[in-house]
Amino acid sequence: MNSIPPSPGRDWSARKPGPEGDGTPPPKKKRYWWRFSLASLIIVAVTAAATSSAILLYINSIAEAIGTKENDKTAKEVASVINEVHGGEPETILIFGSDKRPEFGEEYGRSDTTILLRLDAEQNLISVMSIPRDLKTEIPGIGTEKFNAAYSAGGPKLAAQVVKEMTGLKINHIVNIDFLGFVRAVDAIGCVYTDVDRRYYHSNVGVAPEEEYSEINIKPGYQKLCGRKALEYVRYRHTDTDIVRSARQQNFLSQVRHQVSPIELITDSHNLIDILAEYTTSDIHEGAELITLLDLLYELKGAEINQVHFPAELGPSFVYSNAPEIHHAVKEFLGEAGYESHKFPEDKEKALNKKAEGKKEKKGKKGANGKKHKKPKAKQAPPGGDELVPAAEAGEAEGEIVARKVGGAFPVFYPTRLPPEAFYQEDNPYEKIVNPWVYHLRDKEKVRHGAYRMVGIYQPEYEPTYFGVQGIQGWESPPILDTPTETISSGGREYLIYTDSGKIKLVAWHRGENTYWISNSLQQSLTNKQMLGVAESCKVIMPPKNNAKKGSKKSE
Repeated sequence: MNSIPPSPGRDWSARKPGPEGDGTPPPKKKRYWWRFSLASLIIVAVTAAATSSAILLYINSIAEAIGTKENDKTAKEVASVINEVHGGEPETILIFGSDKRPEFGEEYGRSDTTILLRLDAEQNLISVMSIPRDLKTEIPGIGTEKFNAAYSAGGPKLAAQVVKEMTGLKINHIVNIDFLGFVRAVDAIGCVYTDVDRRYYHSNVGVAPEEEYSEINIKPGYQKLCGRKALEYVRYRHTDTDIVRSARQQNFLSQVRHQVSPIELITDSHNLIDILAEYTTSDIHEGAELITLLDLLYELKGAEINQVHFPAELGPSFVYSNAPEIHHAVKEFLGEAGYESHKFPEDKEKALNKKAEGKKEKKGKKGANGKKHKKPKAKQAPPGGDELVPAAEAGEAEGEIVARKVGGAFPVFYPTRLPPEAFYQEDNPYEKIVNPWVYHLRDKEKVRHGAYRMVGIYQPEYEPTYFGVQGIQGWESPPILDTPTETISSGGREYLIYTDSGKIKLVAWHRGENTYWISNSLQQSLTNKQMLGVAESCKVIMPPKNNAKKGSKKSE
């Protein structure tokens, strides 16, 4: 069996926030005017490839669309913090999502999402890194505040200045897009197949007004998310932390990239140009700048996306980080070759390298609602190896539930080994949780397939993380399985391995026309050896033949 290469950098997923939450109270009423990331458009554009005449037509169309007064104004405002870039050089794009509400007298609004996107053709590298909105930060003219306060006080110019001082990065372009642009773009490209890690549910029915927050109703498992549902999924934060939400956003954008045809993009059959023009602002306001950027995108059409997790810990009021950890994350973001020319500002290192405030308490091995869960009989992990423990009894119980509901021609795989103290999520009527979840989904050709998802919970440190066991009947090539990092053979099975910054995020295999995989948590809490070990431990149950389609459930 081939070995999996070790992670090239520090394992940020080992750093877990505490159970207290991020200290931000829930909003008193629903607010949907939220701005998300143009990365969902830019990353899609990386796949663009067509004849030179088609590319020129596409560029000219976008150049006309972006030549607006708003973009001219933005370009002048941020000129002092933007670094000029020459053709072929790497570019770093700072992407804001801001909640601007003029009815409250706000000039800039608040930055809900901040993403750094780096395009480096020389290294064939696309890097994405999110900055937590609640990060404790020194803001010029304001003092110590949460990072998103920089945007509220001084707009993209001040926020970009803080990012540059914090990271030492040069910023070449700034982009802002509102939530309606995100919703319309997702709908325009035909929605996005997404690997949802767990049940997301909240209803304001019967809830006091001061305790209301955005409603959401999304079941676990691989599925197609369209505009409004996709927005609810990426922006959800009320029982998660800033760090988890950033990981979820990056995961979603990564899956967007593989689901748009290059020809469709070049011919703009989705009307993305109109969406870009209507819902985004940027310093990119001339055709020449756009040509330079799209040329770089074309060079990177086959590059893998490097999702860099910002190093942070959750405290009672802020998210905390320090200079050495940020320094290391920037190294990953730039790539080893690009890091040699990077210089971190020493004065900022002293300001950021303060000890995090507050103590973190470990949660018990129960869910947030205090409910008990089905646990395997945890034994002491053997020394060395993958540190997995026997869990066949609990796994078989999950598999038997699935087998009673799915069709007779759909073999059901279940793990027999799990990380120590890992367990399966249990049914919870209040949160509409049914686990394992058995459902149907349709592929791109509208063909209906049976599917199941087992949601596992693993809490190595301060918060629960959710990994999954996924099965899909009769769909051999869902978009998530495009471009595996490597393929290995073990125990008579061929495994497709998918990595993110050297860490395994997915291990997949086939049995006939059926597809199965193990999903790592958003925080990538399972190690490479554990991910492969869980997959290799999977055994199969054959459902009764007279059980075909009986009791199956749909997911919408």
